[in-house]
Amino acid sequence: MSNKKPSVVVTDGDKAMRVAIAEVLPSAKYRLHGWHLKKNCIQRVKEPEFRKVFKKAVYANFDIEEFEEYWKTAVESLELMNNSWGINAFIKGFLKSINSILKLVHNLDWVVKYCHNNEVTTQFFSSYYTPVLTTGLDLIELFASKIYTIAVFKEVRKQINGVETLLFLGKDSISTTTVYNFSKIRNRCRVRKVLYNPSEPKIECDCQMWNNESIPCCHIFCVMKHEGLDERFDTEEVV
Repeated sequence: MSNKKPSVVVTDGDKAMRVAIAEVLPSAKYRLHGWHLKKNCIQRVKEPEFRKVFKKAVYANFDIEEFEEYWKTAVESLELMNNSWGINAFIKGFLKSINSILKLVHNLDWVVKYCHNNEVTTQFFSSYYTPVLTTGLDLIELFASKIYTIAVFKEVRKQINGVETLLFLGKDSISTTTVYNFSKIRNRCRVRKVLYNPSEPKIECDCQMWNNESIPCCHIFCVMKHEGLDERFDTEEVV
């Protein structure tokens, strides 16, 4: 690098790296990687509309004023003005500056038990919850209900329902891979391609919903329908 120090360093937010960067490259600006921000949003937020807003906020080419205006409008439209974000804000609700050490430990113990109880409750309902099957693809829908939490399953079921809105345009074979072509019945101009390789096995769609939102898209479910995968489908097959 011709003895030049970087002006910006982008990382995943690791604390040890943050300390090292501040010590070795004190003049460099520290930034979080957009991919990690998006991944964090996908893992922690299950509201699809917020995910869309957040993705645009991260990747759109805004100047400062445009970003501030966009974010303000988004927060207002999603009614998040009074939303407290993150576990730190949650814990603060149980702590006071006048608490003794004993009271502090007692309260933190209660918080841990409260969070653990919520996780157990969610897991219990996800394990024993049997939904009313409504999509017409009963085996796929039932299997999806068993591998996703109830909240995520609701979003997955929307994609399963979306199968009936697709028009099958044909398929081609390239070696061991089958290329499926779909379009929306009401919008035949946009064609989506799904690659299915049964020898690996792997299913990949160019709409990138799996990469962006971590759930299979309606195009992938449509391929599963055509291939008769049903409950043999494994989430590891989706790329």
